[in-house]
Amino acid sequence: MKRLTVGFIFIIVLSACNSRQTIESDELVLPKEGQTGIYYFRTPVHCESCDAIEQIIQSELNGKYAEQVESGGLVFRQFNLDDPGVADFARKFDVVFKSLLILKDGQTVNMTEEAFLYALPNPEKFKQLLEENLDTR
Repeated sequence: MKRLTVGFIFIIVLSACNSRQTIESDELVLPKEGQTGIYYFRTPVHCESCDAIEQIIQSELNGKYAEQVESGGLVFRQFNLDDPGVADFARKFDVVFKSLLILKDGQTVNMTEEAFLYALPNPEKFKQLLEENLDTR
């Protein structure tokens, strides 16, 4: 009985260690024609700037761009760079660290620098730049 209990505990511990979240293959795709994608590559460690960037994007998606999100014309996806399934996908965009990309019609705009530069000290400036990139692309 003791061996059975120890074996059962061992199996539970092993399965818990292997419970890493996997990325669905449909999440690792480019936006469809006529669709705009906001792709946010990040790590599990969230800094204040990372959280501010996400909050501003979510605010915009729930406000000004709610209809586009609802219709599927605008998608926001976050990718954990520590997930092995994301590594190859991230390399397609030369992403090796936290990055914010806008993808539309086969073009990619890297907004990483602007996002980290303005999200905390000047969120309105970041919001303006985000809107410019979403509205003109």
